[in-house]
Amino acid sequence: MQAGVTVALVAVPQCMGFAAIAGLPPAMGLYSAVVMGLVNGLMTTSSKSIIGPAITISSMVYGVLASVARDEPASWPAIAGLLAIMVGGFTLILAILRVGDLVRFVSRSVLVGLTVGVGILIFGAQLGPFMGIPLEREPRLVTMLFNIVKQAGNVSWADLLMGTATMLMVIAGGKLGRRFPAAFVAIVLGGAMVWLLPLLGANVELARIEAIPRELPALNVPAYHGPFWTDLVFGAAAITLVGIIQTLALSKAFAAKAGTRIQPRRELLALGCSNLAAGACGGFPGAESMSRSAINDMAGARSRWAGIFCALITAGIVLIAAPLFQYITKSAIAGLMLATAWSVVDWHEVREILTSARHDRIVLLTTLGCLLVLPIHWAVMIGLAASIAIFLRRASRLHLVEMVAGQGRAFLEHPIDQETGRSPVTMLQVEGPLFFAHAEEVAETLKTVFERNTLVTILRMRRTQQIDFSVIAEMNRVVQRYLAAGGQLIICGLSPRMHNELLRGPLGRTLDPKYLLPTTRKVFGSAHAAIELAERIARPQADAAPCLLRQSEESSVDESKSEAAWSYNI
Repeated sequence: MQAGVTVALVAVPQCMGFAAIAGLPPAMGLYSAVVMGLVNGLMTTSSKSIIGPAITISSMVYGVLASVARDEPASWPAIAGLLAIMVGGFTLILAILRVGDLVRFVSRSVLVGLTVGVGILIFGAQLGPFMGIPLEREPRLVTMLFNIVKQAGNVSWADLLMGTATMLMVIAGGKLGRRFPAAFVAIVLGGAMVWLLPLLGANVELARIEAIPRELPALNVPAYHGPFWTDLVFGAAAITLVGIIQTLALSKAFAAKAGTRIQPRRELLALGCSNLAAGACGGFPGAESMSRSAINDMAGARSRWAGIFCALITAGIVLIAAPLFQYITKSAIAGLMLATAWSVVDWHEVREILTSARHDRIVLLTTLGCLLVLPIHWAVMIGLAASIAIFLRRASRLHLVEMVAGQGRAFLEHPIDQETGRSPVTMLQVEGPLFFAHAEEVAETLKTVFERNTLVTILRMRRTQQIDFSVIAEMNRVVQRYLAAGGQLIICGLSPRMHNELLRGPLGRTLDPKYLLPTTRKVFGSAHAAIELAERIARPQADAAPCLLRQSEESSVDESKSEAAWSYNI
């Protein structure tokens, strides 16, 4: 109960602010908070989760609305409701397909780029109301900033003062801890000042938010008769992806902190139903809130009832205090949002990505660069595409090296070169999964080694836990030619699953099963067995060399450190 009250005091001004970010009436933010909070509370497996308007989703909603109906802001509430229904439907489909576990493949740099982009976009979208400047609705950040510069001479100093005071109060109140409802206090004090000024005889004009009706959300399916443009469909898809990623990431983080586990599929079902309900009851899309979930956790929430209490108390505040909302100004909401936008970005993480992680830096800068000239939903989709492209490029690299003998019983990894395959026994090691993209490269590499007349080739696959049929088929083609020419292939280090898979496939029919060696409990035990078997095969045809494997040119290996069987340097 205490946690629900604490979060509700933050939720009321925050959700009105998120509605303002989306370019929607403040009442829609409150309706979304109530409806989504109740539905999610009844379905979630997380005790900390607070679902409703979120800063990232609201920014994306604004981008979609400004792209789909830039000159028709009166239609935005209906489009936002439809957007929530589309997002809910997409989320339910993905929940049924069990895509929750795939979230881990989304680069962290995309999320960081999104939060930074959201912060910048909020700055551009809220700077006008913050300064009391009326602006046209624009989905692109560059255009927003350009319009503000053009109208800089029309600043309302009263609005600027109110926005600045609110922003500073929220920032200062945040120093008192998450439990302190700094946003609520700042908005209440600002409203009290607006109420008091006329009584003191001050004639100050401040732009106020739209009136909030003293009623609860009711079933009201949005009537949208416009075209289903690309921006609407792709915008809904982008919001769905970001909502899923944000919700599951936060839920898992809070569950891990509490020593519990969540059910990803159940969380997606809850998120999808929450968005459907919000769209049908006068709201707009949402997801798990970073700030409100954190406050819920710090306030001592022990079960999902905390989220339900939060929704009920929010509804109670709307019913009791709706007439008082007329004293809240747009500049105060803008000041609240500017303070929130700054706090939501982890600037330390941004600096680390920019200075240390090359691939993540590319994704981050791509996302931010697109955000300057494109609506945010397109920037997110391009950022995700860049992240996937880089992942596929890195995953498609074949990690295949030769193992050469050092001093004592040590082995060294050596890049495959012109000498690989010229010794009587050649030992290769492959690392990582072998996908269909590797098939041709694996086959060509093995063919090159086989054609150098090595008598026996050992392929160690201890670090490979996945192999596609395409790779097996290509390998089998070159292995058959190698065996026909008098060579022999031994595959060692096979996990039980890999061993069974190869035995049942084409390679299992081409190779004698005794040349497919599973792992053992001994470290490098399977490699031991493979080398002994290879030497028995090759020794009658080889010279009297003490070691039939290629010798390392490095002689600095400390033999005292290589007592563990077949240990090697990397």
